[in-house]
Amino acid sequence: MTDPIAIRPAAPDDLDAVLALEDAGFDQAARWSRDSWAAELAGADRCVLVAVDAEGSRRARPTDSRLLGVATVQLVAETADLHRVVVAPEQRGRGIGRALVEAGIAWAAQRQGRRMLLEVEHDNAPALALYRRLGFADLARRDDYYGTGRHALVLQRDLAGIADLAGTDDFAGTDGLAGADGLTRGTGHITEGELIG
Repeated sequence: MTDPIAIRPAAPDDLDAVLALEDAGFDQAARWSRDSWAAELAGADRCVLVAVDAEGSRRARPTDSRLLGVATVQLVAETADLHRVVVAPEQRGRGIGRALVEAGIAWAAQRQGRRMLLEVEHDNAPALALYRRLGFADLARRDDYYGTGRHALVLQRDLAGIADLAGTDDFAGTDGLAGADGLTRGTGHITEGELIG
């Protein structure tokens, strides 16, 4: 049986662990820099979420827990943008990516976000399958977005009604994301290789 996971807001002290996830999840050319992640953590209009083992989320210092995954979402006016999702390679297949994206959707909806956008490489079948299961649909294509021959699909998901389903108390502040907020997960429904990273 797989240990349950919990989603919590990232703290500035998580930066080194987030960078370790980035290094493990992407090749050199695709990695975000320390400055990029530091800007995400400091952005007032962003929500950076991390997945940890549920037991670790109860520790006195949550940053003592090993990070299993990270996601970052930005909200500008009524549009949320899912910037990044990274899951540790050895943790894929547990539903961590799905839990992070769902938490980001709920966060944006609670703040009156009406839609969420994301870009994904056109041939990343596992990520596309995950996003489509979560209700994202194709909106546009950006040729050579990730480099020559590496095109992006822009996907969109309507967020109307999500805030009502999520419950206003659960996501009124990012502190509501950890532990008993309904986002603690057991094993996921995603098979190995279907998560982003």
